[in-house]
Amino acid sequence: MNPEEESEIVLWDWLKTKGINVKEVYFNRINKLNAPTFQTSGLNKKPDFIVKIDRGYGTEFIAIEIKNTKNSRNVHDSGKILLYYENFILKKTKYLIDGKEIEVKHFVVATEKSKEGKLFNEDDTIISNQDSSDEWRKTNSKLKLIPEFEYQRTSDFLRRLWAEWRTLRKKLDFKESPSIGILIANPTKDNNPHLFSIIYTDWLDNKSWKQRFWRL
Repeated sequence: MNPEEESEIVLWDWLKTKGINVKEVYFNRINKLNAPTFQTSGLNKKPDFIVKIDRGYGTEFIAIEIKNTKNSRNVHDSGKILLYYENFILKKTKYLIDGKEIEVKHFVVATEKSKEGKLFNEDDTIISNQDSSDEWRKTNSKLKLIPEFEYQRTSDFLRRLWAEWRTLRKKLDFKESPSIGILIANPTKDNNPHLFSIIYTDWLDNKSWKQRFWRL
């Protein structure tokens, strides 16, 4: 079993046992767990998992790009999640389960260290958003829109991912579209899976993109 397969099994078990809203986890290929699979049509480049969730508002699907942390470069290479995002937005790639097309609502990155609230193996410095000199971070932390604490390297990775996503958004001029972010536990709080992403808040009068940190 290669390192990425090991990471996939760790995350599969975590999502299935700790994801209170997780209904199913689909692999991108036949796998040792005999778990169900998803398919694509069009451009065949695809993420590792599709996760089906229901938070009481109906079914949603999450695309997850998974990397192993034995080499930090692996984690940085997960930025190709933006390629999957772009291909989906442009309808170059369609996602299917049991032959039926699905709508992906979230594109995220994860590693086996996601269970510990971070993406990198060597990522030991914890920063406090609630005590940040950045007033935006401090306010969002108080409102529980972002975690109270983050690991430094993971935080830097996520903000860089969001910066590249904003460039993509400007290039394609899209508005309502999937969220983009990472899958992690709540740092220093618990080991339950959460999505930390930028999401389009179309249920508000002031429709806009907002940071959100919520449990699966």
